Amino acid sequence: MKFSFQDSIKKECFGMEILEYCYNNENYSPLDCAIVKFRNNKYPCKINHGFYESFFILEGECFVEFENETVQLSKHDFFVIEPERKHTTYAKFADIVVCCTPPFDIKKVTFCSSEIYKE
Repeated sequence: MKFSFQDSIKKECFGMEILEYCYNNENYSPLDCAIVKFRNNKYPCKINHGFYESFFILEGECFVEFENETVQLSKHDFFVIEPERKHTTYAKFADIVVCCTPPFDIKKVTFCSSEIYKE
């Protein structure tokens, strides 16, 4: 399965540049992916229902906070968030490949407070 850069769609969300590689493209099931460019940004706290979210760090470093734990990820690290885990991701500078399987569905996401999650 090839995800072509020339077919990607450039978007902005939460102040981050996002290159969507398979936005609304059913030919790429059972997963989708994007490159997210963090520049002193964070995703809002959220819970994914029914899909995994994985991160592969291309450049820089980021932090994933969930439950009572913060995981630091650096270049070439890979990390997977299971469904039903409250989490947030933030970085001063990072380019990250984010993949969801099954594909991301905003209707299956619960957004928590805008603050980083603390139990």
